[in-house]
Amino acid sequence: MPRRLLTPARAALRHHLTPAVVLALGLVTTLAAWALTRSTLRMQAEERFADEVDRTSAALNERMAAYAAMLRATRGFLRGVGGEPSALAFRGFVASLELRERYPGIQGIGWSELVRSDELAAHEAEQRAGGRPDYRIWPQGAREVYSSIVLLEPLDWRNQRAIGYDMFAEPIRRAAMERARDTGEPAATGRVELVQETGEDRQAGFLVYAPVYADTPATVEERRDRLRGWVYAPFRAGDLLRSAWGEAASQKVRLSVFDGAQLRPEALLFDGGGSADEVRITLRRVEIAGRPWTLRFAAGRAFENATERFLPFGVAVAGLALTFLLFWATREEVHARGRAEASARRAVLLAEASKVLSSSLDYGATLPRVATLAAQRVAELCIVYLERGVPRWSVGHGTPEVAARMHAALEGSHFELDVEIGPAAALQGGHPRARSGFDPGRIALAARAPALAGALREAGVGSSLTVALASRGERLGTITLLAGPRRRFTRGDVRLATDLARLVAAAVDTSRLYAAAQAAVRERDEFLSIASHELRTPLTSLALQSESLRAKASRLQLDDVARKAEVIRRNVDRLARLVASLLDLSRITAGRLELELEPFDLAELAREVVARFEDEARRAGCTLELVAPEPVPGSWDRLRLDQVLTNLVSNAIKYGPNQPVEVRVEGNGDRAVLVVRDRGIGISPEDQARIFERFERAVSKRSYGGFGLGLWIVREIVESLGGTVRVESAPGSGATFTVELSRRAHAAARSPSAGLSPAAPTA
Repeated sequence: MPRRLLTPARAALRHHLTPAVVLALGLVTTLAAWALTRSTLRMQAEERFADEVDRTSAALNERMAAYAAMLRATRGFLRGVGGEPSALAFRGFVASLELRERYPGIQGIGWSELVRSDELAAHEAEQRAGGRPDYRIWPQGAREVYSSIVLLEPLDWRNQRAIGYDMFAEPIRRAAMERARDTGEPAATGRVELVQETGEDRQAGFLVYAPVYADTPATVEERRDRLRGWVYAPFRAGDLLRSAWGEAASQKVRLSVFDGAQLRPEALLFDGGGSADEVRITLRRVEIAGRPWTLRFAAGRAFENATERFLPFGVAVAGLALTFLLFWATREEVHARGRAEASARRAVLLAEASKVLSSSLDYGATLPRVATLAAQRVAELCIVYLERGVPRWSVGHGTPEVAARMHAALEGSHFELDVEIGPAAALQGGHPRARSGFDPGRIALAARAPALAGALREAGVGSSLTVALASRGERLGTITLLAGPRRRFTRGDVRLATDLARLVAAAVDTSRLYAAAQAAVRERDEFLSIASHELRTPLTSLALQSESLRAKASRLQLDDVARKAEVIRRNVDRLARLVASLLDLSRITAGRLELELEPFDLAELAREVVARFEDEARRAGCTLELVAPEPVPGSWDRLRLDQVLTNLVSNAIKYGPNQPVEVRVEGNGDRAVLVVRDRGIGISPEDQARIFERFERAVSKRSYGGFGLGLWIVREIVESLGGTVRVESAPGSGATFTVELSRRAHAAARSPSAGLSPAAPTA
């Protein structure tokens, strides 16, 4: 069975599935690309953030290690001095260190001397005597051990406030000083406020101490006994960490430094500030001169660069744009392909329908096949209705039994002309009519055919498309496509039905025109046959009377009467031949002319015909020459071969006046050859095939008479006898007609439309 067209649901699924799959794949791919880009960029940001944390931590450790080394160098200076250093020497040493340039963030380098309680008075007196009249150790109070800041460089206004301060009296400083004393290594304090702080710009601070001994002690007890004091460096935490961190980093990463291992507000040394949208946070533990610090790094969205912020969005936008572009292109391609396939299927259906319709002019046989083809390809059911005379129905369905029952139901139907359904509605409007969800009962009621409702329900149809059949301005009937109730016929279906209706209408009209032409031809042939018979009777009598008149005039030597009688006889003979040609035309066309085969000598027949044309040839100025050296026996129809020779010799004399005409008869094995040659006007190559057709001539009708039937009759007779006829000619060089016949007695079978029918051969 031929492949059916897709139903609307399947077509919609096919047309929408591929674009939907492309859209889904595009969205999934875009989502995956966006997620991958976002993840990759986040990893890159995390790596940059980790690098920033490592860099800052390493920079802080390196900076503090450099400060510890500087304190060790200062301690070495004090050891080298041996005793109490002078303020001038200490200032020169500190100045050589270039603190402001090389060690940003440090407040200075100081010397805090250890003073025992019994040395307090002497110490203060010594300092006052050395040029410090207001010198004293503060805070005041009785303590076993004092420490006093004796030297502090550079001695700016902040550091002058710290001279004489007893750091050993403050618990946090004391803890670091004792740790440095006992370990011999630099030790940092916890979070303190430096005595140098004043005004509004107060910062948290810390100090780093390095012990100075009288010699090189080996044990803790020896370190405590031989301790002279501490070299120390005060730090403002904010200044130090900003210099160590850098301005660029502080704008992208927020750094908070806490003294100790816990993030307590009271332990906060430094807070770099920053945005509130912290998306990355990490903690790093470092040890500064034996004191644990916790570095808290936090980065907001500003840490990400423009690429990291906008590239995922750009990938998503580009992916969506490309996805929708592919979706649109795919949908257009699928729709175009669907339209092309529909056009191809439409063309195939129309081609097959045209092939069926052209296979026969009997539309009673072809219309049911076309209806079945349309039902298989377009719909569930196809009905063709012709209204001329008795209504005629042709039904097509995939199941022949259903089609037969539908045809039986329609045969007794009669649609009113004023109803809105059925063939009459489409015939009245002339436009295609589509209906969906119709009621089979209403259709049956309108058609006055109760059985039609059951047939429609059995076929499972509920929607229809009806198109009128029209040709040359005349409406011949309708073609109706029926499908399931949910089917909606589209514009493409309407175009297809319209084209199919045009083909069917043309085939029906052609068949009717052919039938009318055949009827007219039959009436013509019948008229020609009757007319020929009616004309032959008086012509025969007229020929006998003219011959009798000529013979009597000759006996009475009435030459003038004899000549006129001869003219009458020739014209009667010419008219008889024309009537015979008309009679042969009707007989050959109807296939009623039979052959009577009999054995005879073709050379003898040629002599008789040549003798009969001697007078006519003499009047035309032609010499007739017969070349027949030996008998050529065979079995043919003597009368028809006489007619062949007569037509050929007559044409030779007519078209070659005043020129010789040669007739040759010879045998060639089991073949007989008859040649008639003239030296007349000749025939052009393009006319040589045409002259053997009915009513065809190679010359003007005004110059030469006749019906143009002679050579056609010659060909029909020769081919009916199983022979061939051909011509060889050129303009101005005459013409040679050659007839070849089999010498065996037989006749070729030919259809009635072609011409002759054979009769039983005679013995």
